[in-house]
Amino acid sequence: MANSKKLRTLLKAPAELGWKSTWQYALYQGGLRSGYFYLRTLPPRIHTIQKQLPQTPKDIIALPDRQVLIQVLGETLPALLQEANDVRRGKMHLFEGLLVDFSLHHQTSLMHWSQFERGKVKTDKDIKFIWEPARSGWAFLLARAFYVSEDDRYTQSFIRLLDQYQHENPPYYGPNWISAQEAALRIVAFCFAYQVFSTSTAFPEQSRNDLILAIALNAHRIPPTLCYARSQRNNHLISEAVGLYTAGIFLEGYAPARRWKRTGKKIFEQAILDQIDEDGTYIQHSTNYHRLMLDEALWMSSIAKAAGDSFSQPVLRKLAVSTEHLYQLADTISGLVPNLGNQDGSNILPLATADHLDHRATIQAASRQFLGKNAFEDGNWDEKCVWLNIQPQAASLGELEESHILHSPAGRASLRAVPYHARPAHADQLHVEIWHQGQNLAMDAGTFLYNAPSPWQNALCTTLVHNTICVDRTDQMTKAGKFLWLDWANAEISASKPDSITASHDGYKDKGIIHTRTLSRTQHGWNVVDKLHQEKSTLADHEYILHWLLPDLPFDFQIDRIHFHNPAFQLFFTSNQQTKAHLHIMRGGQVIHGDSSIDPFLFGWFSPTYGAKVEALSILYIVHSSLPLTTITSNWKFLD
Repeated sequence: MANSKKLRTLLKAPAELGWKSTWQYALYQGGLRSGYFYLRTLPPRIHTIQKQLPQTPKDIIALPDRQVLIQVLGETLPALLQEANDVRRGKMHLFEGLLVDFSLHHQTSLMHWSQFERGKVKTDKDIKFIWEPARSGWAFLLARAFYVSEDDRYTQSFIRLLDQYQHENPPYYGPNWISAQEAALRIVAFCFAYQVFSTSTAFPEQSRNDLILAIALNAHRIPPTLCYARSQRNNHLISEAVGLYTAGIFLEGYAPARRWKRTGKKIFEQAILDQIDEDGTYIQHSTNYHRLMLDEALWMSSIAKAAGDSFSQPVLRKLAVSTEHLYQLADTISGLVPNLGNQDGSNILPLATADHLDHRATIQAASRQFLGKNAFEDGNWDEKCVWLNIQPQAASLGELEESHILHSPAGRASLRAVPYHARPAHADQLHVEIWHQGQNLAMDAGTFLYNAPSPWQNALCTTLVHNTICVDRTDQMTKAGKFLWLDWANAEISASKPDSITASHDGYKDKGIIHTRTLSRTQHGWNVVDKLHQEKSTLADHEYILHWLLPDLPFDFQIDRIHFHNPAFQLFFTSNQQTKAHLHIMRGGQVIHGDSSIDPFLFGWFSPTYGAKVEALSILYIVHSSLPLTTITSNWKFLD
């Protein structure tokens, strides 16, 4: 059975993912197994490289006026300094979540990176917990804190961590060299840090030279395995292009730098044109990766402008529509966005002090840069604009029309309906988000972990935990790997009006079932009507599970409805079926109302960032039906 499933995946995956991507991945695997990548990334002759590197690299960006920056930071300045002081004490908010002890001592065998990738050597924990500190987000924190305070204790902390990084990661040995994307992200962090700390008299020449060398070594890691990044058709390719372009500008005069700059720009433009859809949707169907892509584009456009370079108009148009798309998803009161798709905690250009899901810093900068308009009023989220020399604009963006979003005086709601052109992230067609006065009430659970023992290995990508309907406890698509879905469920919007949206998806066509959902605005809230239509009349019995994920709000029952407090609203359900429906409520993997045969372990959790989860409420409304048509209505009635 296992062999037949593997054969099916091998035959079907190339057709759905595309033969070009499959061929690039085959090249990568061939390079790994043949030892080609090992030979291409042998330990370099450090002294030879050092002699060829420029003693004074080229400026990447013009540093801002210190007093202007302090004024923009405003009330977030103490929080910035506190985070930087935490780093000095050996603590950091890992994935911008919980404050934990951190070290660059990964305590892992220093074998060649290709041995890790081939599975010959394994790490003793989730690789992302090793990669995240080495991405050097601490470099941004310490540099920002030093620049506003002129306190060289931050300089000394940076030197200490840089020395530790160098010692723990000899080129190209150890787990931090596995991914060329990680090398590219370090290039950006190290170039930013060099630009800032080079203004300090406490930044010695030896540290400057070490940092220049680290940037060059990370850049040399990228070209050999570009075939892997090309095979992924995602942020890997954009990141690696950004890393090459950045190193190419920074190390001007170093022989490979001109090629890096040229290659980086070419790949970046190709990737932007390929990975952003005409409506602005990003290829990975993830708000967090959408931000990552825009941040990298902002960095690229800023350093290109400083270098007297620019990008093509088609590329700039794609970046403009992608900015509009992310702006439409954001709650304008809080700046928070839906926790859509894969959420690995990435924030690769952390130039603002805010909640991890607050995207205002990126949206504001992208709106000014690519649309020529302010997305929000002036605020501390403008710090990113100040660092990247992006100026305020005369015009404001305002409200934009979007076919899958409805607005009301107290909030908004969205209906997810996607025709896939690239591989999906989560099985979440017809997922609904509801926001009320800046609070996310109908939520996306997020991700939690990619690499963990069962059942937590990317478990929150399934249909069951999204705000949609699951039929017979099966996903809308076929799970074929940790990040791979086959038999893609496609959806389309059939009607979009000011007060309602209707869409359908075909994810259960193998059962002969089409799911149609209508989201509509009412006087006091929202109605969600689900219709499960069997294309042929049959006596087959199906189980329909309607799921809603809410924050862990206080609640009580009032006859046939759930009454929530703070905010005050009622949620109740109706069905056209004669059979009795069952209502279950779960919190943090435990059943707190009802008697369900469903394993509650994955229900009632919300993961705001990678590696973190908090208790939430899962509401399950379960109907069994053998009729051709089942209708289930969810009514959200706000009382405030």
